[in-house]
Amino acid sequence: MKNSNRYFLPALLMAASILLAACSKDSAVKLAIEGSTSMQKMMQEMVDAYMASHAHVTAEYTASGSSAGIRAVIADSADIGAVSRVVMEEELHQGLQAIHIAWDAIAVIVHPSNTVENLTSEQVARIYRKEITNWSEFGGPDAAIVVITRDPASGTREAFEALFGIRDQVRADQEAAKTGETLIAVAQNPHAIAYVSLNYVRKGVKALRIDGREPTVENVQSGSYEIRRPLMIVTRGDPDAAEQDFIDFMFSPEGRAIISREAIPITRER
Repeated sequence: MKNSNRYFLPALLMAASILLAACSKDSAVKLAIEGSTSMQKMMQEMVDAYMASHAHVTAEYTASGSSAGIRAVIADSADIGAVSRVVMEEELHQGLQAIHIAWDAIAVIVHPSNTVENLTSEQVARIYRKEITNWSEFGGPDAAIVVITRDPASGTREAFEALFGIRDQVRADQEAAKTGETLIAVAQNPHAIAYVSLNYVRKGVKALRIDGREPTVENVQSGSYEIRRPLMIVTRGDPDAAEQDFIDFMFSPEGRAIISREAIPITRER
């Protein structure tokens, strides 16, 4: 009997360790999140904060553009998409669920040396359609306007074109693949015009007033600055438990604090 116990106990311990390892493996969660480049900083901070308090979760954010993020969720190669524009009806009809998390404004930017301070919405549209091609038309320098837009997958571009009513009408001199490339291009060219998410406006570029309204948080919240867009999260169908937990974190005080550093968080709809 003693010999039997001597062999039984190690076997029991081994079985227990295997079971614990299996349970630990099963409880591990991986979240693939993909989408907007203009939401990259916010989403990466969100992912890092979430993993810091959820040790069993490995989450990764890939900034590939809003449309690419939507396609990835539809194709089931991403769990969650981050979208910096309105999710279109034809996309929702492919089984997506969209959740509004914040407002962001799009700022029209020029080089700081440009003397132009204000443009109307119609003037911006005409610049991007190449109907107005010289800064002197607005009291600026006698120089050709260098029109910079974003790549076709960019949610910022889709929102910009929709807000100014110029979808499929843009005639640009340059196309930037990322927000950072846009900022560099404008900072290096005194005659350039471009657009970026408001939270990316920084030293080296100047944001113009549009229709006399400055792109500020207060004006975006009040709706007086109308060049704004929703920031959305999308899932394929109803979120599963892991996806829902991440979304709940985004609406938590910690998550809202992260969003507020980059955009304007909204109150969760119940």
